[in-house]
Amino acid sequence: MDIAIHLGAHCTDEDLILRTLMQNADALTRRGIVVPPGNRVRPAIRRVLAARPDDAFPPNAEPLRDSLLDGERARRLVLSYEGFLATYATALDGPDLYPEAGRRAALLQDVFPRDRVAFFLAIRNPATHVPALFEASSADDFGTFLDGVDLPRLRWSAVVDAIRAACSDAALTVWCNEDLPLTWPDVLHAVIGTDIPLAGEDAILRQVMSAEGVRRFEAYIQENPAPDRSTWRKAASAFLVRHADAAQIEPEIAQPDWSEEMIAGLSDLYEADVARIRARDDVTFLAP
Repeated sequence: MDIAIHLGAHCTDEDLILRTLMQNADALTRRGIVVPPGNRVRPAIRRVLAARPDDAFPPNAEPLRDSLLDGERARRLVLSYEGFLATYATALDGPDLYPEAGRRAALLQDVFPRDRVAFFLAIRNPATHVPALFEASSADDFGTFLDGVDLPRLRWSAVVDAIRAACSDAALTVWCNEDLPLTWPDVLHAVIGTDIPLAGEDAILRQVMSAEGVRRFEAYIQENPAPDRSTWRKAASAFLVRHADAAQIEPEIAQPDWSEEMIAGLSDLYEADVARIRARDDVTFLAP
């Protein structure tokens, strides 16, 4: 069986991948693709991982797989949880970003020793990701939350390195959260492993575009159906230029000492880091 594991990261799609795929549950199930709800997946996976203090996981995933499938027959099982690689409190535990990424990815792969595991990961500019992590956490003080964190050292390429080193035979697909308005359909189809029409392929556009912009875009597409995804992206990009909701595209960061200079510096480092990841031949990178 194929096991597609969407690793998050935190504060990227906010469970929208899971909700959108579950919206299409009947169509996916007919094609042998099962997407169990988060309230079934997360406790089950947490129990399994908590029971593994070392690397000696028993090579028998049948009970877990059966509980996740809940009687459904499947050729592909899709699991999605932004906390697979860390909690909010440990995503920046120490000087690095997701320091446990390799170990936890290996634990997840080992849970399904006889299946083909593929990982899917969204990355986000640390300039906005770090404040979002703090706001989503239970921490009260931003300075304390950042204690020990070396901000210029935060590299998603290091996270990718760790996952590839720990799970060299598992496919890994990566995309930038900032690109989601234009890559959202590609992400959905990559996760399910097939290219079929899905309800909710415009879900991200609805989040980041004004209501009037969405109405005009839908009318335009209805009158000018896009023959392929590249044409759809060009149209969506043009409408975003005119109708994007600035508050959604560029969220305000209200944390102390988070200056424009710091945001610019971290953003430059992020762009260089994305280029390193895109250049890898062992990663599938989804870009507009």
